[in-house]
Amino acid sequence: MKTSRKKEKRSLVLTVLFSIALLLTFVFTYYAAYQTYLQSEQKVIAGHFSDMATGGRALVQSNIARLTDGAQNSAQRLSYLTPNSTALSNYFMQNLPCTGAQGATVETEDGTIIYDGAGTYASAYPYTRIDDGSEPQARASYYIAFSATIREAFESGDDYVLSGLRPYRQSGQYFCVAVPFKLKDGRSAVLALFYPQSVLNDLMDLFPSSETARMCIMDSNGNFVATQTKQPKWVMEGQFMLDSVESDRLTTVSSLTDGNKYVVYAKAIGLNDWYIIYAMPQAVLNSQIQAGSDRIHLFGTICLLFGIIFFGVGLYRNRVRSRKLELFREKFRIATLQSARAAFEYDKKEGCIRLISECEHIHFPKERMTLSELAACIHPADRALYGQSVIELRRDNTTSTNVRIIHFASDDAYRWYHVTATRLADRDADNALTIGTVEDIDESEKERLALMQKATTDCLTGLCNRAETEQSIRERLAELGKNDHSVFAILDLDDFKHINDLYGHDCGDRALIFFAEKLRTTFRFGDVIGRLGGDEFIVYMPLTSDKQILEHRIGELMDSLKMGRSDDADLPPITCSVGCCIATQGDEFEELYKTADAALYESKTRGKGLSTIA
Repeated sequence: MKTSRKKEKRSLVLTVLFSIALLLTFVFTYYAAYQTYLQSEQKVIAGHFSDMATGGRALVQSNIARLTDGAQNSAQRLSYLTPNSTALSNYFMQNLPCTGAQGATVETEDGTIIYDGAGTYASAYPYTRIDDGSEPQARASYYIAFSATIREAFESGDDYVLSGLRPYRQSGQYFCVAVPFKLKDGRSAVLALFYPQSVLNDLMDLFPSSETARMCIMDSNGNFVATQTKQPKWVMEGQFMLDSVESDRLTTVSSLTDGNKYVVYAKAIGLNDWYIIYAMPQAVLNSQIQAGSDRIHLFGTICLLFGIIFFGVGLYRNRVRSRKLELFREKFRIATLQSARAAFEYDKKEGCIRLISECEHIHFPKERMTLSELAACIHPADRALYGQSVIELRRDNTTSTNVRIIHFASDDAYRWYHVTATRLADRDADNALTIGTVEDIDESEKERLALMQKATTDCLTGLCNRAETEQSIRERLAELGKNDHSVFAILDLDDFKHINDLYGHDCGDRALIFFAEKLRTTFRFGDVIGRLGGDEFIVYMPLTSDKQILEHRIGELMDSLKMGRSDDADLPPITCSVGCCIATQGDEFEELYKTADAALYESKTRGKGLSTIA
């Protein structure tokens, strides 16, 4: 009694110490997880800002590329037109709306303005000057605002030049795309298409907008190039101090007007000195992070409470389970003692297997055996099956197999045993306990194998019978890959009816047996060799496509038939005819049989001892 109480007291102390250690571990893990959350949240925020800015840049670049492609296509069409005001005016009146531009200018390299007009989208009208000696007319404001850009297109040699924003009359800001090209008369010219700022503003409106995060385009001086339609006050007043913002990096800046802090991500567009700006008030991000922190704190508290509860319940259930397990093992031992089976257990922690109950004819060579010692007792041909059953036990917690084992009976011969095993799934992997039974089934298994052998073997030659031959070949045909080839051959003894009529059926049977032996010694292990009936045989050589190898094997068979049998001197000379074909993926047995049979017929018609490959 005192000893029991001491054990219980010691167990209680160990439980308390374990609980304290578990609590400290939980606190440390929780703190580390919280810090990891904060770091990951920062990475997520930085990734979100970067992705948004990258998406905005890609959208701007793709749309500018669309505009430049349209300008280049227009320039190419203009190169085929007669360079006069009438032709160009007609072209722009019809095609300018398709480009999305509100105005256009065409100027030659010597300064001649062939066309300078507003097109159909604006209320302006075209002003033209043709190099015909007349007085030049007044140029429209488009040309005046973007003459430097047009001149740059002449001098740079680039495919196009994109300008920054310029004011046009009182209607707002515009930008242009200038494309150099050749006129029909060979002169160099530049086509300039003019677009309102609203084109860029519309791009910004494609992104989701809210009061907490906005996107815009700014130049290197901090001036807005494009904004979303409903830009909140904090965006317009912030200006974001672009000179202090690092490109491609999350930056926190203070507004010059209200002093509030904003998180800004700037990414160079690669066009002019424009930047995509994605901004959000830092207070909004802080509130989002704090909300996540509150959820983590609440979740951690709940987990701790449930952990304490589950730990207490787990201790109680483990004690109950341990008692039930001992009772189960005792019942199992008694049950197996009263049967014709022996029971065993394998404790992974000990790494040994032992019998927990023996019957009269089953016992281990030693009291405890390791798995390697047990594997050494299994027949070599059954060890692969034994390994597969171990894998099945680990995967499904149960297995059942028939194997040949030595040293489990009084003699040193291999005997067939039926082995079943079950792993207790409620134990962890490192301390798993496996319980099973071993039953001697040697007589019944040998009888079953004998019946199976009789059902699949030709009783005269010992080769596979017709049904087994067809089944084996069909299975191998189904396994052929795309580039795999095999050989399907039909062999037939020449003048077999003459042997039966002249020498008797007993001699014919000996001739068939002799021919079957030659087939076994000539072809490879793994080739399917079978007798279909009478003097007709089939050989299937898997994964073989070289005709030289096939002809060599058939030649070996023909030569071996000429040697005869030393123990059967009165056996007449035997020859055979062969018909072969090559099997590929998708071929069926019936098709191959017809092809090989036709090749065999051709061999028969040409003479004796010949082969034909279809």
